[in-house]
Amino acid sequence: MPPGSVERVSLQQRIDRLVSRGLAWMMRKLLAKALGTSGAPAPAMPQPQTGGQHPVALQRDPYCGTYVSPEISFPLEQSGQVLHFCSAECRARYQSNSQRAASA
Repeated sequence: MPPGSVERVSLQQRIDRLVSRGLAWMMRKLLAKALGTSGAPAPAMPQPQTGGQHPVALQRDPYCGTYVSPEISFPLEQSGQVLHFCSAECRARYQSNSQRAASA
């Protein structure tokens, strides 16, 4: 998406966000009730063992804005820079928009 442009959000996307936030809220409430932490500080959760591995920094898809791990992304090298995409479709759309902008 070009800088300075406004991203349009469809009604379905708004509904999806609302539902996912509601489900997350409900799950937190149910988990707090099951653990008996209604107002009391939550017990310390054990940290997962990473086996000495460092966390991988996520890269932002320049087309749709989704954050994706470089290990599973669809990369595109452009101007000496590697861009990471969440799907082949986003990569293709980005390439077509870039070509269209270059020819204008």
